Amino acid sequence: MPRHLSAVLHRVTGRTPGGRAGTGRRPIPWSPGPAAERVSRWAQGVPLRVRLLAILLALLTVALGVVGWGVQAALRDYLTERADRELTRTGYPVANLVLNWESEDWMFLNQPLPLTDYVVLIAFEGSEPRLMPRPGSAEEAEGFPEFPVLSQEQASERRGKPFDLRSVDGRHGWRAVVFPIVSDKSPGSVAVATPLEPIEAALSRLRVILLFLGLLATGTCAGLGWFAIRRSFAHLTAVERTAAAIAAGDLSRRVPEHPAGTEVGSLTSALNSMLTQVESAFRAREASEARTRRFASDASHELRTPLATIRGFAELYRQGAVPAEDVARTMRRIEEEAARMGGLVEDLLVLARLDEQRPARREPVDLAVLAGDAVHDAGGLDPGRPVRLTGLAPGTGPVPAWVTGDEDRLRQVVANLLSNALRHTPAGTPVEVGVGVETSSQGTATTMTAILEVRDEGPGLTEEQAGRVFERFYRVDASRRRGQGGGSGLGLSIVAAVVTAHGGRVTASSAPGRGATFRIELPGLSPPTTDTINELPGSFQVS
Repeated sequence: MPRHLSAVLHRVTGRTPGGRAGTGRRPIPWSPGPAAERVSRWAQGVPLRVRLLAILLALLTVALGVVGWGVQAALRDYLTERADRELTRTGYPVANLVLNWESEDWMFLNQPLPLTDYVVLIAFEGSEPRLMPRPGSAEEAEGFPEFPVLSQEQASERRGKPFDLRSVDGRHGWRAVVFPIVSDKSPGSVAVATPLEPIEAALSRLRVILLFLGLLATGTCAGLGWFAIRRSFAHLTAVERTAAAIAAGDLSRRVPEHPAGTEVGSLTSALNSMLTQVESAFRAREASEARTRRFASDASHELRTPLATIRGFAELYRQGAVPAEDVARTMRRIEEEAARMGGLVEDLLVLARLDEQRPARREPVDLAVLAGDAVHDAGGLDPGRPVRLTGLAPGTGPVPAWVTGDEDRLRQVVANLLSNALRHTPAGTPVEVGVGVETSSQGTATTMTAILEVRDEGPGLTEEQAGRVFERFYRVDASRRRGQGGGSGLGLSIVAAVVTAHGGRVTASSAPGRGATFRIELPGLSPPTTDTINELPGSFQVS
């Protein structure tokens, strides 16, 4: 055998010429053909409304078909059973008439019989069977039933049992019954047949009626089903419109609520919850991006001034335009601007690290101790300023206020608040630092809150200023220059960030001419009995 024919045989049958079936080849897995794939893709592209309606109509069609078939079968059985009873009732008198007929010349065949729409076959043994009535023509004879030739024994076996016959031309159905003629003189059989055309006609009319009713029911169900499906899908259409509006930028849109016990209600509730979270996240991202842009813009603006000053003095010095007697002053100015720029960068770094929310080391800290140290330092910076450490209520002394946190950052908070009060109030204005603890009860639980307040009797703040003092690079007096009493504009921002990182909050209350009060509230701690304490959630360190 040629080599290529051998290869083909092995590929098709798995056998080699003269060898056994191969065992190393795996059967080719079945996969749908291109036509099935096209049908599947087409079905996936059909709208769900159309598919649901098609399924509904298909189920309805199957149900109507089964009902119609059952009705036809029941009617056929009923009409056939009635025809059988008529055949049996009619066959007995015919058989008796034949038995009681004494003549053998077959003249009785011309006599009228109690028959209507019946055909009778009388067959005596040894004689030719005769039909009543006799067909008038060969064409008429083609429509008569084709009776089987039965012996006396066969006729006795089928006695009174109706059976089906076909016409001579095979186009019509008949129902027949046989009775044997038991006679010593002339034994034989009598067969009586009735046409099934009335039954077939009744069934045909029934099929037409069922078809009409089925089409009417299908059309009605199609219309009502389409209306019901569209009405049910109206909620999903509302979801689609809402999603389109949200995609266009309207994040405030919500899907209309529906009863929670329904599928649409559960869907809309879940979607609205998701949309609320998406809107909140989007708004938070927008706010964060706006803060970042503003922060970068403000930082670049703040750094531009010291950089320009340093570059200008350096350029003058390089060109020899600085008199000898001003060199020391110029170098001092360069050093001051560099130090101010370094402080600004350090503050920016602190805020950036606070924003990262790094895990912090925890230790018990007494705010009263931190406040006392800050008051002592303020006395050294401004000896003529009356700065006192008090309690929260007028005329009371400070009490220990323990918290858990980063001592260095909390010291920076107190120092920034006190420095802000010293910087933005006239010389000699009294400043008080109050420390205390407030307790609140909810049921059997008692909550302690450590409080630190910095109060001054300066010019105070307006409501708008009090609401913005913790913003980054915000200055109450915009005319002040950085480094000339204006500060970097980040001190109170650092205060707010550190306090928030420790799970607390800071507020500013003031009125023009009444001074200002900055209040810090932190989760309190019972006075510790050991040197360390377990970490509490919500605090972060900056290093």
